[in-house]
Amino acid sequence: MSNILGCKLSFIVGWSSVFLCNIVDCNKSYARTTSFYKKSATTPTNSDNTKSSIHDELFLGKINSYLNQYGIHFGSNWISETSAVVSGGRKKGINYAHQMTFALDVDWEKLSGFKGFSTHAVALNFTGRSTSYDYIGDSVIQSQEVYIPHQALIRMYVFYAEQKLWNKKLDIKLGRVSTGNEFAASPFACDFISLATCGHPRAVAQQGFPSWPGAVWGMRILYNISPKSYVQLGGFESAPWPQGGRNGWDWDAKYTTGAYIPIEFSYNPDFGRNRLTGYYRIGGGFDTSRFNTWSSHITNSGKTDNRTQFWVMIDQMVYRNDDQKDHGIYILANWGHDSPTTSIIKDSYNIGFINRGFWKKKPDQQFGVMLTYYKVPKGLNRAQQFQKSQGMNNNIVEFPFLNRAPGVQSSAIMLEANYSIPIYKSFTVVPVFQYFHHVAATKNVYPDAAVIALKTNVIF
Repeated sequence: MSNILGCKLSFIVGWSSVFLCNIVDCNKSYARTTSFYKKSATTPTNSDNTKSSIHDELFLGKINSYLNQYGIHFGSNWISETSAVVSGGRKKGINYAHQMTFALDVDWEKLSGFKGFSTHAVALNFTGRSTSYDYIGDSVIQSQEVYIPHQALIRMYVFYAEQKLWNKKLDIKLGRVSTGNEFAASPFACDFISLATCGHPRAVAQQGFPSWPGAVWGMRILYNISPKSYVQLGGFESAPWPQGGRNGWDWDAKYTTGAYIPIEFSYNPDFGRNRLTGYYRIGGGFDTSRFNTWSSHITNSGKTDNRTQFWVMIDQMVYRNDDQKDHGIYILANWGHDSPTTSIIKDSYNIGFINRGFWKKKPDQQFGVMLTYYKVPKGLNRAQQFQKSQGMNNNIVEFPFLNRAPGVQSSAIMLEANYSIPIYKSFTVVPVFQYFHHVAATKNVYPDAAVIALKTNVIF
């Protein structure tokens, strides 16, 4: 995993903890460990901050303390997000959604002497409904990042092998991999529960760039240039959602439309005597698939185009609260871009901050604020304008326009503020406030929506 922590932090999977850390911590208030899972990210392979502590696990800690000596690690967690519209939007209402995660990591070097080799598997369970669809009226940004359509009792997520070579300078992953776990991921993005932030800049999270919970056949090669920097290159199958089918086990190539090829450079410095940690990512990707342009949806011209994406991500500590690795005030800034002829979002921007460890008596509590702005492509806007002028619709009452939109789209702003409170070593509660300005990037369709939410995370 190379990126920077995404659902919660990042780290290149080390071995047995890679997934648990990622999973488990992905939504834990982030204390002590960097997490990746689910729209997440990673730190360099030579980072020493890749393991989730077995002492943070409610039931599996003692089991894993024994199994870890043989290179085996089990992980499981439960994340719930309850979100309610209190004013504006389509109407007032409340919905619940949850995700359960089950992970198995095997370090074959410990188990059988196969140096640097490990395998990783993650399965997911989802249930619930979308507050954005039902009550906010937003077809673009989910209020609850754990909600997905096409729910299944058990969905296979990732299943891959990892080989580390040259004293861990080279890291290779091969198998059923999620592009979003490897590229364009911030260590702090999923400290927020909205899909405006969690995971990646929204502009890049489209077909060729499948993020949680989608996985495809792929390979990622990461080379650690130095202890603080790396470059990585990938090659992934490009296929429409839901990749792997409803249950994640449909692994043949019948839905493949092309290949997605991303590249990314990362720099993770510690500035000054206070070691102000930074996570910097710059990258891009190209999808060889051909997508219908927005104009062709109206004219039936059959015109198609490829997709090219770019991203820049900055997470920089500006003040340190204590000596724990990521306890301090971080400024967060992200930008993502996708080809305007075919993309749902042309440009997306995030800017915000988190303050972790500011209360000495409660060092794992955290406060965060994030502002997101995004624009849809002009081609999509013009196609929707044409639909409106001609009285055309797609026969969906609530979302009658292209892109499943409730109206003609242009741009939108979304604000989230939250406070993460660890109740117990394995249980975290996060009260959340969200505000949607220009719901679904439309004007005068629905009033701005105010949302309150509660997220809980239990690490088993």
